Amino acid sequence: MKSLIRILLVFSLVLMAGCKTKDPVIVTVGDSKLHQSELYTYAPDWDSWGDRERILFLQHWIEEELVYQQAVKAGALKDSVLIRMIERTKRKIVADYFMQTFLDTMIVSDVEKIDFYHKNQNLYLNGKTSVSGAILTFADWKSAVLYYKEFKNTKFESIPPNHRLVKRMREFDGVDMTPDPCMIPSIRRAVVGRITPMKVCDGAAKIAVVTNRLDSADARPLDEVIEDVSMQAWMEHQNVVLKRLKDEWKTGIPIITKINVFSEKEK
Repeated sequence: MKSLIRILLVFSLVLMAGCKTKDPVIVTVGDSKLHQSELYTYAPDWDSWGDRERILFLQHWIEEELVYQQAVKAGALKDSVLIRMIERTKRKIVADYFMQTFLDTMIVSDVEKIDFYHKNQNLYLNGKTSVSGAILTFADWKSAVLYYKEFKNTKFESIPPNHRLVKRMREFDGVDMTPDPCMIPSIRRAVVGRITPMKVCDGAAKIAVVTNRLDSADARPLDEVIEDVSMQAWMEHQNVVLKRLKDEWKTGIPIITKINVFSEKEK
């Protein structure tokens, strides 16, 4: 614990002294120095950390640097096996970084998202039948009759507007069970867009209207799944672009294979 406190004390003194410089040195181990700019690169959330988190990070950096310096003194960097491992790692890092520069600039258009949605609607099936609409209640039977006569031939694609004859309107949206067993006995057989004939249910004159129905095999609306569609469309766009780039690069560089990599059984 004393060593932790000592590290924190030294660190605080270094920061105070380093305020006069643009990039102060936080920790020195032999000839190796950890500058403040590097610190924020390794630990972007440093400012939100508590003292213990900071001390543990610095301890880890110091211990890792000590081991690295001992490895260098022991000639590890001249080891042929390690040299090949470093080279392979470097090649992968460079290749990944280079490809990431292309990915960072890729933009998927709304047209691509919509196209992906329509081509892959099987990914966004509703899974169950659901309906949206409204139950209209009237003050008396006469009001219900007058309303029915006025709107029986109207095609409703959204909730009916307020009307003087309607006493109360109860809306329902995306329900997978009937909102009123009396007015809508079955959501699967309900007529979409047309008001039902009048009925007296629960002591009141009512009319129902189903404005939309999604069956179990129907795709959910795009606006409900747009986040996933955007991600999937971006991944598809990425694969197409990267394949095109790699194909273009192959045509510009000679690729020759001289080693027979297949066994006799595969010929």
